[in-house]
Amino acid sequence: MDTEEFLVLDIETSGGDWTKFPFGFNLLFTGIRSQSLYSFYNSDSSTLSSLADILSSYKGTIVTFNGVKFDFPVLDYTFKSRLERNLNVYKHYDIFAEIKKQSGSPISLDRLSRYTFGSSKLEWDHKNNLSTWINKPELLIDYNKNDLDLTYEIFMRILKRMPLFLDNSSVILEPPDNSAREGSGDA
Repeated sequence: MDTEEFLVLDIETSGGDWTKFPFGFNLLFTGIRSQSLYSFYNSDSSTLSSLADILSSYKGTIVTFNGVKFDFPVLDYTFKSRLERNLNVYKHYDIFAEIKKQSGSPISLDRLSRYTFGSSKLEWDHKNNLSTWINKPELLIDYNKNDLDLTYEIFMRILKRMPLFLDNSSVILEPPDNSAREGSGDA
């Protein structure tokens, strides 16, 4: 797979109650990294519509870390409630889900990055997302960019069939040509 054939996606939210997920989780913005370029889409309806169009027309692989259980349900809920349309993607590769499927255990992006190549997530209290987004949005964007970068670096290792280091073991994941979810498009 060529690096031009994938993009990395990560969302930032505020609020929410896990017992009612994804209801109540307010999408603040979506960050996308494609090669060395970053794009950010806020939650305004016109921007959301552009994001929905981009995701539904993109024929490469959309890479996430826990996108199946977090990013995509929030995006789908937001698109349905604000745009009256579903989230549709052609191909998705969820690093978290692939690791859990192969190893049997979940691992955080922070721990996986630290164990695998010595980098960590930025320290952050998600309870402050909304106030930070209102008062100093560049800080939340920097946090999101760091997550995008870590996910990108992990995915590059997957493409090269290099090991990812877990707590007390390692895994080599199948690249997306062999394991990415393809289908009708519904996320």
